[in-house]
Amino acid sequence: MDTLIEIPGDRTAAKFAYAAAGLGVVGVATLGAMYAIEVPRNGPYVFGTINDATGGVFNLAIIPVILQVHRRLRRTPGSEAAKWLVVAATGAGSASSFLLVAKKLDFNVSTGITVGAMVVQACWFLLAHRSLLKTGGYPRDLAKLGQSIGGALLVALPLAALAAVEQAPAWIRWGIGGAGIVVGATAWVAWPYWYFLASRHLSHRPVTSRHPAAR
Repeated sequence: MDTLIEIPGDRTAAKFAYAAAGLGVVGVATLGAMYAIEVPRNGPYVFGTINDATGGVFNLAIIPVILQVHRRLRRTPGSEAAKWLVVAATGAGSASSFLLVAKKLDFNVSTGITVGAMVVQACWFLLAHRSLLKTGGYPRDLAKLGQSIGGALLVALPLAALAAVEQAPAWIRWGIGGAGIVVGATAWVAWPYWYFLASRHLSHRPVTSRHPAAR
């Protein structure tokens, strides 16, 4: 079944999902600009600061969306624990971004917290959408994309970390590690689209045909 069954709170969550999609696009663009323009010049990191601030707001915006989607899962002690774990990790990721912007947190520490939050979110995306694929009343396109993003990030992040191991042979760093970076970046870029798609489904707006009705 591809139609999302409406439950209370969907339309409010849709607004947060739409905001998250826009913030995600800004995050992707500013991170790309930082590495293309500012990193080669060793600063100043204006795009980097914008990216950090955007990331903080993005993580706050996605919490209502995650909670609303999670309401469609079967309620078990494990499911409830996973829900609050992903909320806590996402909140920590948001706080670390704001503290980095305020220069109250070291870059490496903030990056570690942010990556940790991404891992927890990726686990939730993979497991939650795998479960939702088996149930009715949830769009298959949304579930498949969410599962793909979560799975890709969980595979890519450990591989991408190999690129930072200076003692490793070049073929490991830039072959395996480089492949991890490409896969992870692709999944990360697709994340805003998932939130955009979620906003469309959660808003429950009727799809109007562009073709005139046959008479």
